[in-house]
Amino acid sequence: MFKVFKFFIDENFTMVQNITKSKYLDLNCGNSEQILDRVKTYINKFDCPEMMLDLSGLNILEAAKVMVLSSTYHYKKYPQGKIKCRVQSDNVKGLVSAFVTDNLEVVA
Repeated sequence: MFKVFKFFIDENFTMVQNITKSKYLDLNCGNSEQILDRVKTYINKFDCPEMMLDLSGLNILEAAKVMVLSSTYHYKKYPQGKIKCRVQSDNVKGLVSAFVTDNLEVVA
């Protein structure tokens, strides 16, 4: 069983760190621009070669936008890293398949 530690940046952005050093971002509200700003800030501020984004609250187009751009920001800092994105449906995989996102895993 993992110990979980929560850190709050603000009421809309919760960071959770478990003992494996993976970072999980729960992005429970806001539009895609606000979420991207938070993701960029988080990647720049914290050591997160592996991370997971919960984008299940976004529509398919917003989720695809956030996934592709977050994957790019993450790759710039961690070329060998991985980013997992939880989405509402598998349909978003088709939207992002045209982009080279080797560091991205989509979980529905």
